[in-house]
Amino acid sequence: MRIIKKYLLALSVVALFGSCDDNIINTEERDALAENQILNIGGLEATMFQVYERTRSIHEDADISIYKICGDDLSIQGTNMPDSPIGGIQGMNSYASGFSPSSINVYNIWNSMYNSLANCNRVIANTIVPKDATETAKISRFVGEAHAMRAYLYLELVERFENIPLAKLLPAGQEPQREAPLEDKSVIYKQIIDDCNAAIPLLQARGGTTGVTAPSKGLAYHILSLAYMDLGKWAEAAVAAENVISQGGYTLQPLDKIFALSADKVAENNNELIFSFGFDKSVVNRKNRMIMMMVPLYDRVNGVARDLNSGGRPYARLSPNDYYFSLFESTDLRVNAWHKLTWKFDVDISGDAIVPGSGFKIGDVVTPAYVALSGASIEPNKGARIIERACTKLWEDGTYGRLRDDAEGFRNVIVYRLAQAYLIAAEAHWRNGNSSRALQLINKIRERAFGNTSRNYTALTQDIILDENARELGFEGHRWALLKRMGLLVERVKAHNAVASTNILPKHVSWPLPQSFVDLAKVKQNTGWDN
Repeated sequence: MRIIKKYLLALSVVALFGSCDDNIINTEERDALAENQILNIGGLEATMFQVYERTRSIHEDADISIYKICGDDLSIQGTNMPDSPIGGIQGMNSYASGFSPSSINVYNIWNSMYNSLANCNRVIANTIVPKDATETAKISRFVGEAHAMRAYLYLELVERFENIPLAKLLPAGQEPQREAPLEDKSVIYKQIIDDCNAAIPLLQARGGTTGVTAPSKGLAYHILSLAYMDLGKWAEAAVAAENVISQGGYTLQPLDKIFALSADKVAENNNELIFSFGFDKSVVNRKNRMIMMMVPLYDRVNGVARDLNSGGRPYARLSPNDYYFSLFESTDLRVNAWHKLTWKFDVDISGDAIVPGSGFKIGDVVTPAYVALSGASIEPNKGARIIERACTKLWEDGTYGRLRDDAEGFRNVIVYRLAQAYLIAAEAHWRNGNSSRALQLINKIRERAFGNTSRNYTALTQDIILDENARELGFEGHRWALLKRMGLLVERVKAHNAVASTNILPKHVSWPLPQSFVDLAKVKQNTGWDN
């Protein structure tokens, strides 16, 4: 870390296009970067560190931190979502008019990713001559990580924005330029596939890495499988996903272990996780701002105290909707493992007392009928929604020193896990005509969910696959892209996302390009967003 800190003092994000005054992709952080800092191992390490830091920073911004779980068919707008900017997660979820090309929040996501792409390019283009085998191995590892992260970033961008510019590192001495032409998405997917294939031989399996926050061979295979799924190349997707399962060094974990925390972070390095953005409680100014977003306003109930085991400080931006819960059978163990279904009275003191004469006492479950009583809630206008069911996958307790009033924490952000690889492989095999293998794979997920084989599938359909994805991966950031790939985003949002149902239009299957980029690069705005 000493080397990293030393170089981070001087490192800045490298502009992709533009002059010091007119950058198209990046308009900030143009500090000088000495040549020798990218021409040695320490410089490579520091540059890759900044790739992770810049990409992770999206999840440190409360206005965009949960953008990947917004705007699908599984959630209902939380009671306090209107406190968020309309151009940020509020508009990303509701598709309201404030979600537009001029949104600074859309620009911030775009800018963070392109800044990270710039540093990936620098690492890949390095000209370091290694002094020995140790340095050779380190350079190969960093270049492999850069290829994997470049593939990840391009996949995120192309799925959201469709046609985008390729980030190119200008040759030494060449003047900055405004031109940043949009590439057809086929070009971007080719780059993703090329990067994954370049990364695979350079990276180790998960067990040979420094942990879940380091790109691994399995991560490259996983991104490759997702790219092939987007392209409809089922056979290739099946092979890539099978490689995650067989070569990645991962194993499915018990339901209660997947999202567990431990003071030494070991729990967050469990072998189901393929890749996470890491947070460290010793770095106090870099905090995860996702952890409170799916906590309803339970502490507004008189007789229910704010408590870290109940989610701590609530932000109430999103909650699972009734449709989501309707997908689960009563014996599905995931329901209780990953959700909080009821709230109980746990305090009865002056200023936070159970309503006298209500018949309720400490230990009883809070009911909608209680919340409707006069004096039962400090926000009566929000009704029983303050005790609605919650998904706990993002929550953080006091393991890392979080206090009950803190609106941030230090749990990692899980990007991919092994269960998704099983579901990708199952769908790819099914679409490619190998139903037998598809059933074997999806039933591994079912057997864990039910503790036995009693609820195994005997046949598959697209709806079954879609529903199993919701049960297993809901609120982990994959649903929006899955619905888009299947051509169901608009239909499903209209059917199940109450706040978005009247707003979503065909244009919303692609996000708007940031208008500042469109104006400076003089490129065509995405269809439907140019007026």
